[in-house]
Amino acid sequence: MEFINFLNLERTRQIDLLFPGWKKGEKVAFYSPHDDDAALGAGYLMMATLESGGIPHIYIFCQGDAGYSTLREKKDIVKRRKEEAVRSYGLLGVPEKNVHFFAISDFSLMGRLDRRLPQGKGVFDKIISTLRAEQISRAVFSSGYLEHWDHTAVFNAGVYLSSQAQDPILVDLGKPFPMKTYLAYSVWGDFEPSPLGRDKIRADLGILAAAEEETRVLNAIMAFSSQNRIIQDIVSHREKRRSEEGYLELYKSIPVRKSIDYAPYFRILKKTS
Repeated sequence: MEFINFLNLERTRQIDLLFPGWKKGEKVAFYSPHDDDAALGAGYLMMATLESGGIPHIYIFCQGDAGYSTLREKKDIVKRRKEEAVRSYGLLGVPEKNVHFFAISDFSLMGRLDRRLPQGKGVFDKIISTLRAEQISRAVFSSGYLEHWDHTAVFNAGVYLSSQAQDPILVDLGKPFPMKTYLAYSVWGDFEPSPLGRDKIRADLGILAAAEEETRVLNAIMAFSSQNRIIQDIVSHREKRRSEEGYLELYKSIPVRKSIDYAPYFRILKKTS
């Protein structure tokens, strides 16, 4: 696999391009709104994490209870999808113990992100304690732009919630641990437009994979047999990733808590005096 920075025109076989300062043994959280989303959007990066000496953890937020295509499937769909998820991510090299389920009903995640809810606890404490216990240093999550309500909720969790795991607060939830990288992946739609209007490309990073690597991800996706009717268009759309150089998986860097650069403001001040 090759790693690409489209803005700096860099291309390398070192994962540092996506994960700056990478060290073997690091643990990477892949946030998946539904069980199949991380496989659809970030399968190459999971394999690359393993190949680079890292440890991927999959965090599946929703339990898939809306993912049935016939009434006969409704009763057992949650159990079936959980089994499919373990099998799918196992095909990508992720052991069952590293696949975490939050078991939230589909189309309900946005209202469950808060720490405290009128009806009890939200998912906040569980995520923070899990990130700290596993010492997760990188977060990879779904794009929040016009895909799905639950995808947007996971984007918000990735940006605003996971960053709290490094802060010296709520120490009863575990020892704070620094988060170094935040990346968004696409499940099926394009990323958020640039605020500067530079929309020829919206992602800044990518992974170029070989045909056999794409086949391996497809096999993992096909493990979600209960979802064949639902995701068949998304799977067929993957052919658009192919070029003569290989298959492309795209990412957008998310600059969480980026500090203000005051220098350009000071330069303008000098011109106004």
